[in-house]
Amino acid sequence: MDVKKMLLEYDYIISNSDKYKDNKIIKIKDSTEFLKWFMGDKSLFSKKIGFIIDNEGEIKKVEILYDFLKYYLSIKDKFVLKMEDYNSLFVKGYNNRFLEEALEQFVSSNKGGKFLRACLIALGYQSFGNDDDSYLPLGIALELFQTSILIHDDIIDKADKRRGMDTIPVRYQKLYSDQIKGDESFIDKRHDIGTSMALCLGDMGFYLALQVIAQNYKDNENLGRVLEYYNSVAIKTCEGEMVDVILPFYEEFYGSEGDLENHVMEIYKLKTAWYSVVGPYCLGAILGGLDDDKVHKLEDALINLGIAFQIKDDLLGIYGDEKHIGKSVTSDVSEFKQTILYAYAINTEYKDELLKYYGKEIEEDDMTKVRDIFSKSGAYDYAEKTMERLFKESFQAILDLDFLDLDKKKLLLGFAEFLRVRSK
Repeated sequence: MDVKKMLLEYDYIISNSDKYKDNKIIKIKDSTEFLKWFMGDKSLFSKKIGFIIDNEGEIKKVEILYDFLKYYLSIKDKFVLKMEDYNSLFVKGYNNRFLEEALEQFVSSNKGGKFLRACLIALGYQSFGNDDDSYLPLGIALELFQTSILIHDDIIDKADKRRGMDTIPVRYQKLYSDQIKGDESFIDKRHDIGTSMALCLGDMGFYLALQVIAQNYKDNENLGRVLEYYNSVAIKTCEGEMVDVILPFYEEFYGSEGDLENHVMEIYKLKTAWYSVVGPYCLGAILGGLDDDKVHKLEDALINLGIAFQIKDDLLGIYGDEKHIGKSVTSDVSEFKQTILYAYAINTEYKDELLKYYGKEIEEDDMTKVRDIFSKSGAYDYAEKTMERLFKESFQAILDLDFLDLDKKKLLLGFAEFLRVRSK
């Protein structure tokens, strides 16, 4: 095999078809290709799979990525089952058909999530000497919070799709598609009712989440710290959302902010880094009894990872595949979304060309032109380089955590690598 290295013979596969049973070796370039393979259809391969990778550094990345994926999928299965239990509880006991109908819509929105934040809670909890499943209700609570804030986010964004499904306002319009009586005001009122019911369900979800925490940890000595931190993360998320809402409006109608990129980075920090990375992992650690000084060190180590995660999300939002990401790739443009891509491009000679499309309802042909503007203006390269720098700094910060066990450190690094190479 010359300098090529044989990597990781794993017990994966179900099929023992004669046609494929000798197909044991796959040549891949890096962790990006490995993740695409891992998330794809593996049913045609034999039971034992090996990989050939030329680069020693990429071998290590694939190793930690694979270890994280194994951990993530095993934890996710537990959360899926637990969420099914809670979903069945939420829709029981209602004698009012409108309430039952509404909770069914909420439960439907609870399905199809990745449970990445819940998995981080599990990892944070288990990273400090805890081997039981006490993290499950806390993870469920954060997923309920996520469902609720996404319901509100869909109202704000006037979104039609979430997780590849109709949003709640759209579902209500389909539930009440035909009027039985009344006048021509039906269409407008039906739209308003869908939005109002979504707003109510989002509100209710926040309190369902708190109820899950209170009921399951009422005798836990760390309950006070958990609730305080949970609420702090929720407040930061709302702060980030408010800046995210007002900034496009201000930029479009009141003129460009001189420190636009700083505002964008503040959104990334508050709305994504704390809510999606720092908060979940530290919540799990606090539930496991980690002291405040070490929690603050975790925050410092993970904040750039959360920002890099959001830059990746923005790149996927423009350059990704709608079938994979579960939402329209034109939505960021039509909503005048303030991203690192926009903040860079608007300060170049391509400003006027970009504004022909930004904030407008556009088709795929126009989206191709927007992508071209981001590329030739240097915005794409700037965003990608910034993202890669932040990922690199995050990897080093995690490695420098001297109080974290090496095996758990590798899982956290595997999570970081997963965020870096994901395609949805």
